Amino acid sequence: MEVIKDSLDKFIAGKKSFTIPVYQRKYDWKLEQCRQLLDDIERVILTDKPHFLGTFVYQRQAIIGSSNFDEYVIIDGQQRITTIILLAKALHEVIDDEDKEEIFSTFIKHTTGKGMKNKCKLKPTEYDLNVFEKLMNYDDFSENNFDDTEKSSMLYQNYIFFRKKISVDNAEKIYKAIQNLNIVGINVEAGENPQEIFESINSTGLALSQSDLIRNYLLMALDYECQEDLYKKYWLQIELLLHSTEIVEKFMVQYLITKRRSDSLLQNNKKKRLAKNNLYFSFKKYFEENYNGDNKAAEVEKYLSDMYRYAKFYNKFLFNSNDKFDTLSTLEKKFYELTFLLDATNTPIVLMYLYDKYEKNIFDETTFIKFLDAMISLTFRAKLCGTNGITSQFAGNVILKLEQEKNLNEDSFWKIITFGKGDYAFPNDEKFKNSLINFDLQAVLKSDGCRYLLYSLERNAEKFKELPKYSGETASIEHIMPRTLNDEWKNYLSAKNDLQSHERWLNTLGNLTLTAYNSELSNSTFDKKKSIYSNSGFFYTRELNKFADWTSIQIQIRAKKLANSALKIWTLPEKYNSKVIDAGNVFTLDSDFGIFTGTKPATISIMNVEKEIKNWREFLREIIKTLYTSDKNLFKQVIQKDNVPRSGKLFSADPKNLLKPVEIDKNFYVANGFDFDTETALKIAKILVENFDLAGDTNFNEEIWFTLRS
Repeated sequence: MEVIKDSLDKFIAGKKSFTIPVYQRKYDWKLEQCRQLLDDIERVILTDKPHFLGTFVYQRQAIIGSSNFDEYVIIDGQQRITTIILLAKALHEVIDDEDKEEIFSTFIKHTTGKGMKNKCKLKPTEYDLNVFEKLMNYDDFSENNFDDTEKSSMLYQNYIFFRKKISVDNAEKIYKAIQNLNIVGINVEAGENPQEIFESINSTGLALSQSDLIRNYLLMALDYECQEDLYKKYWLQIELLLHSTEIVEKFMVQYLITKRRSDSLLQNNKKKRLAKNNLYFSFKKYFEENYNGDNKAAEVEKYLSDMYRYAKFYNKFLFNSNDKFDTLSTLEKKFYELTFLLDATNTPIVLMYLYDKYEKNIFDETTFIKFLDAMISLTFRAKLCGTNGITSQFAGNVILKLEQEKNLNEDSFWKIITFGKGDYAFPNDEKFKNSLINFDLQAVLKSDGCRYLLYSLERNAEKFKELPKYSGETASIEHIMPRTLNDEWKNYLSAKNDLQSHERWLNTLGNLTLTAYNSELSNSTFDKKKSIYSNSGFFYTRELNKFADWTSIQIQIRAKKLANSALKIWTLPEKYNSKVIDAGNVFTLDSDFGIFTGTKPATISIMNVEKEIKNWREFLREIIKTLYTSDKNLFKQVIQKDNVPRSGKLFSADPKNLLKPVEIDKNFYVANGFDFDTETALKIAKILVENFDLAGDTNFNEEIWFTLRS
C-alpha cells in the first residue's frame, strides 16, 4: 500500500485520469454537503491555513495506448472528487484571467496527450455520465440544454448551487483556497484486497446502502473490463427493473429467503431474522458458503445472472395506485390482488419460487392461478381474523415443504399452505364467517380493505350488470345506516327500538355497500337512498331495494348472505377446515405455542434423556432442573435477566414466596403451581433455554423435544 500526502490540485493535475468504477453508487451529495465544503473553503480564505479534505483510496494503472498517462480507479472518495470538479467547472465559467486555463487543464479536461486530449479528467458511473459530460462540455452554460430528468440529478443541482455562490469578486479567493486543500492518497497495490480496505473505511458510518455494499463486494475484486461488463449486463438491469434502492434491497432480502428456504440466520452467535439491516452480512455468508470454483468472475456472473432472472419475476409483482384490474392479464390480476390490494408484503418470497417453477413448465398457468387463489384466501382471511398470514418465516417454511413435494398440484399446495398452527393457522370457515358478520371492518381492514372486500363480492355476484371500474370515484364505500344520524334517522331507529344498535353495527359488513353516488346519498332516509340504489351498477347495492326497513336485524341478515358469498371466493377446502393436532408428532421449543392450549404433554426428552410427564408445570420444572444441574451459578445469573417473565413467581430462596414450592437445591426452590397459562409456561421455558445457551455456549435448545397425550 502506497500512501502519499499532497495538495488536492497537485493530486488531480497532470497525466492522470480518474474513473469511478461501476460498482460504486451514483453521485448523491446533497446541497448540505456542498454548503459544508464552501464553509470549509471560506475558513481557509479567512485563516489562510490548509484544510484536510480527506482520504482518497484508488488503484493506479497505466492507460494502454496513452504514453505516461495513469488511470486512478477511485475506491473511496468519489463524492468529494466529483464535487470538487463541479466546483472547478463553475469557477472556470466565472473567472477570467490567467487562472482560467489552469483550472481547465487541472480539473476539467486533458489538454495534451495522444488519445487523451479533450477527454474529461473524471469518468463517473454510467448513471451520471451523460449529465456530467454535458456540464463539462458546454463552454457557455444554458439550462435549456438540459431536460427535466437531467435537471433533477444532484450533479446538475450542485453545479447550479456553485454557480450562484461564485462571483467575479470571490472566484479568485475560492480558487486559491482550493489550492490550500490537502488530501491523503492511498494506492492499493497488486496483491492487496481492495474490498477489505473499502469495508474497513466504510465501517465508520459512511451512508452506503446495503445494496451498494453487495454490488461492491461482487464486482470490486474483478478487473475493470469485467466489472463494467457484468455491471451493465446484470446489475444495472436489476436497478432499472426495480426502480429504487429501497425496492432493490427489499427484493434482495426476499430473494435470499427464497434461495435459502429460511429467514433465520446466525450472526454473532445470535439467532436473527434476515432483514434489511443485516442484508450485506447475509449475502456475503450465502455467497461464501456456496462459492464453487477458482474463477471468481464466472462465479459472480452466475449469481448476478440468477439475481437478474429473479428480479424479472419480482418486477411482475410491483404495482402502484395507477394500475387497474382492467389492463392486466388473469395471472397479473392475481399478483395485483395479492401484493397491492392486500398489501401482502412477504408473498413475493413464495411467488418468486413458484414463478421459477412455472417458467420451467413444472406446472401450467391454470395451476399457478389456483396456487395464487389459495395464497389470496389465506392472506385475506388472516388480515380479517387477526392471524399472521404469510410472514417471512412462514414463507421460508412453505418453500421448504414445496421443495420436498414430489407431485406439486392443487391439493398438495393446499396441504402445504394450511400447515400452520396457532397464530399461523389458516382461519377456518367458522372463524372467517363470524369475523365478516360481526367485526368493525373499518377498524380491521381500513377503507382500502373494505373496498377490496365489497368489490370482490360484486365481481363474483351472479347477476351483475357492467361492473364499474375499481377506483375511489366509481366505487366508494357507502354506509347504508349513516355514520351521523340526523333527526329523521334517530326518529326512525327509535320507533324500531333500535337506536342503541347504531354504533354496534355501523361499520359491519351488512351496513356497507359500494356506490358511485356517495355525496348524493349522504345521510338521506333509507327510502330515499333506495331510489338511488336501484340505478347502481353494483348488484349487492341494487339488492337493497328488496328490504322494506333498515335496522340491525336487516344488517345481520344481509351480512350473513354476503359472508356466505365470501366463503365461495376466499375458499378453504373442507378437508382442511378442522385441523386437529396429531398427538403422535414430536414438538420442539421452536413450535408455535398457541396450538398447545388445552393439551397435556406425554413425554419430554432433554439431551437424549426421555421422561414421562403429566402436565405443563412438570414440563417447565424438568427444564429448570436440567439447566440448574448443568451450571448452578450460570442459571442464577440467567433468571435475573429482564426478559425472563414471572421469575418472582417461579424461583426463590424462600419457599414461602412460592405456590406449591419444590426444592431443587439447598436454598433454591421452584414453584409447582402458578397462575399463568400453557402458552406463557412454554414461552418461559424457551426464554430460559435460549438465555442459558447464549451465556454458557451450550446447545440445549436443539436437544429438547416433547410429545402430547392423545
